[in-house]
Amino acid sequence: MTRANVLLNGRQGAMPLTTQESEALAFLIPLSHDYPGIEAWFRTKVVPGLRNESRIMLRVERHGQLVGLAIGKREPGENKICTVRIAPSYFGRGIGVRLFDGVLRWLNDDKPHLTVSESRLPAFERIFDFYGFNLTSVQQGLYVPNTAEIAYNEHVAAERRFGALADPPAGYHALDEHF
Repeated sequence: MTRANVLLNGRQGAMPLTTQESEALAFLIPLSHDYPGIEAWFRTKVVPGLRNESRIMLRVERHGQLVGLAIGKREPGENKICTVRIAPSYFGRGIGVRLFDGVLRWLNDDKPHLTVSESRLPAFERIFDFYGFNLTSVQQGLYVPNTAEIAYNEHVAAERRFGALADPPAGYHALDEHF
């Protein structure tokens, strides 16, 4: 079976993943330690979003290898950088800035919502500072017990979604995507 034949949700007759989607999913699997449901999220949220153009997937390749990937989401009332991953051997080479710039341009937004696991924050802190992202909350155990998920630009995202409310409705938390 080729990568293009990998099936969405693993069922016959389901929408097959393209070769690029299969490569992207394989590239994201190492994040499953911090995000245990990443494969299901990719198959059930990202792929349909790519097909209906509410999501974008940007890739950076070197020598035919995928070394950087970003996924953004643009829906009414919510702009979000969902995921960014850089291959460890390519850290510090400007790939993250290139991916962030591309997603920010596509979103047409300089303060989109995003979250990051505390274990991955050191890899992204400089870029968050560079773009002036505002840390807005920390939630323990969102994806992994005893691990914090750190959110940025939540209030801006909530204002877009709910209007000029002082606070979003009780229970609102848009942490369904991750780094």
